[in-house]
Amino acid sequence: MKMNLRRNGACALMLIILFVGLALIFFFHPASVKALPEYSAQTGEPCATCHLSPSGGGPRGPRGQAWVGAGKPGAAPSLAESLELLGIEIEVNPEDFQATGQENDPAQPLPVQPDKTAAAGKFHNWLSQFDGN
Repeated sequence: MKMNLRRNGACALMLIILFVGLALIFFFHPASVKALPEYSAQTGEPCATCHLSPSGGGPRGPRGQAWVGAGKPGAAPSLAESLELLGIEIEVNPEDFQATGQENDPAQPLPVQPDKTAAAGKFHNWLSQFDGN
């Protein structure tokens, strides 16, 4: 009889410890951080403004890092403002990006010579002779 009481007491203690452990994990587990579409609506910018992925979510680029660091204001900072907020200094010579006045030859279309026997060649021929609607 004493053996059953000890076994029952040990099982009850293990269940209590398990329950308390699960409760601690549940209550103190950090919530995963997610990109929210509300932020896009708040700033008027697409998700890719702040995130590296074009679809949003995942790691943030410089603008996203600066936006979060600034307390998530109503607008995302420009790239130049973001780099400044993040302590990144870039020296740029504007003359490197100005037109020199030198005339460039206009771009020429690339010659396309598809294989005439392949399906792509047949389609190319049909398309080049198509008059439109």
